[in-house]
Amino acid sequence: MGAIFFYIFVYFIGYYGSNILNMLTVRPFITNRYMAALLPVYGVALTHAYVLVNSPPPQGSDVTVEYALLVFITMPVVVVTLGAAYFMWNSKSKDNDHAGDNSSDDDRSSTETASIETSDQKTEVQSQDTESSDEKLVSKEVEASKSKDSKGT
Repeated sequence: MGAIFFYIFVYFIGYYGSNILNMLTVRPFITNRYMAALLPVYGVALTHAYVLVNSPPPQGSDVTVEYALLVFITMPVVVVTLGAAYFMWNSKSKDNDHAGDNSSDDDRSSTETASIETSDQKTEVQSQDTESSDEKLVSKEVEASKSKDSKGT
């Protein structure tokens, strides 16, 4: 049980370490902190396994190397990896749900509101331009028909 808590602690050190690294850089350096935090876990697990395999077992213990590798290294690393994958999947589904929601004007940020107002103004200007060009076209057709009538009589 202690090994699981140890590897969870190592995972959170990696997770918050990547968060601090992203805050110190101008542009986010690590885009997926959930999976990047597993690198220190795997590094510590490989080092732990190397030491466990290359050192003799403690005196008076009836533990084999395979059992120690399975219980104290493999199982905690698998649990931490599955937890990280679950939290990554859970956060992505929350992001997708939030992006798909129909937000009201009160929920919109100021940049979204400003961009919507700017696009509305552009469409109004374009519609005014098309109306004035339509009016010019109609007036030219009326003048042309008047000149044809005056020439015909």
